Amino acid sequence: MALVKSVAGNKSRKIFLVFFILSSLLPIFFMTYMIYEYILPQAGTRDIEDIKQAIIFGLLVMLPLPLVSFLLMSRWIGSLEVVTGEIQARSTEVAEGRIAFSDQGIDVQQKVPKEILVREENSSRDNEIRVLIDSFNTVFQTAADQIAERQRLRELLAKLIAIASDLTSELDFDRLFPLIVGEVTAVMGAERTSLYVIDWERHEIWTKVAEGIPPIRLPFGKGISGRVAQTGETINAADAWELPYFDRTFDEKNNFRTRSVLCVPIKGRLGERIGVLQVINKLDRKQYFDLEDEVFMNALGSQVGISLENSLLVEEVRLSFTSFVVTLSAIVDARHPFTAGHSERVTEYSLLIASDLKRLSIDREALRYAAMLHDIGKIGVSDAVLLKNGPYTEEERDEMNKHPVMTRSILEKFRFPRALSRVPVIACYHHEKMNGQGYPDGLKGEQIPMESRIIAVADVFDALTSKRDYPKYDEDSLLTSDPLPLEKAISILKDGSGSQFDPSVVESFLRCLPKALMMYRGVHFDPEYVDSFLRTREHADTRATIH
Repeated sequence: MALVKSVAGNKSRKIFLVFFILSSLLPIFFMTYMIYEYILPQAGTRDIEDIKQAIIFGLLVMLPLPLVSFLLMSRWIGSLEVVTGEIQARSTEVAEGRIAFSDQGIDVQQKVPKEILVREENSSRDNEIRVLIDSFNTVFQTAADQIAERQRLRELLAKLIAIASDLTSELDFDRLFPLIVGEVTAVMGAERTSLYVIDWERHEIWTKVAEGIPPIRLPFGKGISGRVAQTGETINAADAWELPYFDRTFDEKNNFRTRSVLCVPIKGRLGERIGVLQVINKLDRKQYFDLEDEVFMNALGSQVGISLENSLLVEEVRLSFTSFVVTLSAIVDARHPFTAGHSERVTEYSLLIASDLKRLSIDREALRYAAMLHDIGKIGVSDAVLLKNGPYTEEERDEMNKHPVMTRSILEKFRFPRALSRVPVIACYHHEKMNGQGYPDGLKGEQIPMESRIIAVADVFDALTSKRDYPKYDEDSLLTSDPLPLEKAISILKDGSGSQFDPSVVESFLRCLPKALMMYRGVHFDPEYVDSFLRTREHADTRATIH
């Protein structure tokens, strides 16, 4: 930049003028002076006149040549000044960020006089001005390309960092799966993305479709994804239908056309394959995945591998912990033949209510484990009380009513994750009542955790609709321990709404009741027990609609 400034502007013309005078005019004047000063005084009169005429003729011949050269060089320098000035101006604008680098270039036709261009086109291809302009344009284009490439790489890196941040912050496998698919589809500009997990024991790959739907499983070697899972290779094809191992079944069944496909293995920290990531149908103009896409996809695969591995480890720990809790609750239920499956049903009923209420304040995971373990304190209740056939005495009732406190005491010794730290409290308070007449602490209304209020309704409903060895109610002086008719159980819940139970929870459970009954129809409930109630309810709803 300093060199350009040194030759730009009027300064170059002044320098050229000085050099022109020193190199052209000054020698002529000096020679003329020497002739008049030293040669003429020694010549004769006739010779003097001849010499003077020769000098005048020589000056007339020699002076125009430097002047013509001066004019031509001045014009050439003018063109050079225009070019260097343009270089300086554009470089300054680029440096200050006023214009984009990629648009820079000098138009030879606009910046160089036509006479010079015509003359140079007819002579040498090494025209200095043209070479200078071409060199400038080449430098700027190269720099522009490099800047564009760096910018593109920065954008790709930013996307990769953003995706990494999103994926590493999510450890829940059920939420991570669709998150990976969505992020990869967007950043790769693809129509669809498939994510498969490798099951090495069964030599299969599987993928989630939706919650509640069994995963799709494919054997190793079947289709593109199965081949990548088996071999660990990267497959990049402009048209998947041209691959002999591509399975067209999905396309033909769903009226879909798989064109370009890019499939890479997902590897864990130790380099072992744990999954397969596949994108289908590039949506840009070229409609195929290039080498750059392949490199970026492999980088994505590495990040997905870390997140997927973390999630699978967390999921494995969660499943192990859940199986331990389920086993523990089953042991408690198994102490009495009539309570088998009680904790499981209370858990399912509670989760149905939570889904129906859709309150953000309900901690579903804490609710799940608290419902499973809500009766674990009964481990401390003696068999004489727990297995008694008939009503409790006052002392026996006091012993039974201590099981919530014992539940909290036992669960507080568990090393629950921070997210499940409320489980002991929730489980402890499932016998509290809205009017403050419950136990163990006599909490009232909003003092009772919402999750405990949900378990309270689920617990009572299951007790009412299950066989027990104590009488549930007195009707016409008849005591019974058989499951109550559903209408009677519903009536008890409604009667306790507001005093014993949270009204919103009772209403929610009654909305979910048909689904709850169908979950255990033929398993816990006799089919006719469920069907007769549903028929009666359907008739009642029909009459209400007519009226």
